[in-house]
Amino acid sequence: MTVYLKLTKEPDIPLEADTITPSHFAGKSASEIGSLPVLQGNQTLELKTFFDVSGESGSSPDETEIVVSGNLRNVKMIGKGMNGGRITVEGDVGMYLGAEMIAGRIHVKGSVGPWAAAEMEGGNIQIEGDAADYLCAGYRGSPDGMKGGRVYIAGSVGREMGSHMRKGFIAVKGNVDTLAGVRMKGGTIIVVGDMAERVGVEATKGMILCLGKMDSLLPTYKFSGKSEREFTNYYLRYLESRRPDFLTEDTDMDEKWSKFMGDFAEGDPKVEIYLHTSKNKHLH
Repeated sequence: MTVYLKLTKEPDIPLEADTITPSHFAGKSASEIGSLPVLQGNQTLELKTFFDVSGESGSSPDETEIVVSGNLRNVKMIGKGMNGGRITVEGDVGMYLGAEMIAGRIHVKGSVGPWAAAEMEGGNIQIEGDAADYLCAGYRGSPDGMKGGRVYIAGSVGREMGSHMRKGFIAVKGNVDTLAGVRMKGGTIIVVGDMAERVGVEATKGMILCLGKMDSLLPTYKFSGKSEREFTNYYLRYLESRRPDFLTEDTDMDEKWSKFMGDFAEGDPKVEIYLHTSKNKHLH
């Protein structure tokens, strides 16, 4: 069962719409959904103030799909805390998309604002455009970022992606800006494009694979040899099975990988960074 939300009034002040989840919509009529609260500044308003609501929800979150359309750049928190079901966003969307998500699927056919998938625990998010800063990151002062789930970004990503990441899987087709994987404690990151400097600052565990060029590595990461590595190609085959458009015919599965270990500033590091050797000779 599908509920359709069409933005009819673009908010001049960002709208906090964390009630747009299958859990909030399940078992409700279109009229009841339209009466759900949203916040704008210091005002509590109804969803129907900004959206035309049509369609029908399922009896449970898993039986409910939401399709949201319009210029949603000023609409925040869609899918926050989501625990089942599906959301499709027809275009760009604002901050905190899928933050603290537990289960379900979100498909964004545009780009997302900062803090998307922040502290995500489970589920699947597909982003066809770019992601701004702090994708899959932990909130300021929080010890944990992403704790599970899978996120795929067909575009590029801003700063501090995956900071404090503990578990989960992130795949990026484009490039990634500075400070990816800061204080990373686990999980896997695959970047098909290039990565900027200061990757894995104060990280202690996890794995990062970069098929493109990495600008630089901290001196606290140590070179650990280069070879063909079957298990890294396992991750590429996994990515190809989920998002075949991320890899091109030019992707060489037999390419040698250069391995780096760190961050040795943290005492007992277990972070592994794998780089395609031919594009990262400047780091050897």
